[in-house]
Amino acid sequence: MAMMVMKTRLNKQLSKQLIKGVYAITPERSAVWTPDAIVDCVAAALDGGVRLFQCRQKNWDQAELIEFAGQLDALCEKYDAALILNDVPSVEFSKFEGGAVAGVHLGRTDEAIAQARSRLGSKWLVGASCYNQFELAEQAVRDGASYVAFGAMYPSSTKPNAVRAELELFARASNLGVPTVAIGGITIERVPDLITAGANAVAVVNGLFGVEPDAEQVCGVAQQWVDAVNGCSQVNQAES
Repeated sequence: MAMMVMKTRLNKQLSKQLIKGVYAITPERSAVWTPDAIVDCVAAALDGGVRLFQCRQKNWDQAELIEFAGQLDALCEKYDAALILNDVPSVEFSKFEGGAVAGVHLGRTDEAIAQARSRLGSKWLVGASCYNQFELAEQAVRDGASYVAFGAMYPSSTKPNAVRAELELFARASNLGVPTVAIGGITIERVPDLITAGANAVAVVNGLFGVEPDAEQVCGVAQQWVDAVNGCSQVNQAES
């Protein structure tokens, strides 16, 4: 029991170290966003200072997705950045030992959190989408989640039909002992409200990567996001 408690504490410490600031989610593959274009723009975001990414690619062949995740893993490792995988089963994570991959993110229709935690042990992070429901966050943490995400916080072009979440969720979740992530329709102008509300990280897709690949632009926008989020976080810490 003592060893289990220690491993849980270590996982939470790792989560707090990694799940903060700008959380960049990859654009999904399309005719415009080819895999090479996504990799190039992730590299540009890394150059701009982003150090936390999620590889979210739906409806890929599993072997193809794992190969693509491997490319992002190698790229992020060069920058000492963390990479969270979406839609990669926990049984595949042994392939990413020792790299930038830090864990998995799970949604409502993905693998059960408790099952992923059982398979992954304490060395990997398990993130959970909790939408607009605090009760889901409570259950996710009980099942072994390392962080919880709420959203959509605002209308989102990425997921236009997503439920809307309230800012008060972050204050309620502050007692759960894990980092919280805000997602959905977030712009730089909205960052202060989210950080003040208690979000530890802000997830962004189009606001960072845009609608078409442009690595030079992504690098510059990434710097703006990092400055905005880090600046708000420092002010919030000084006032608390």
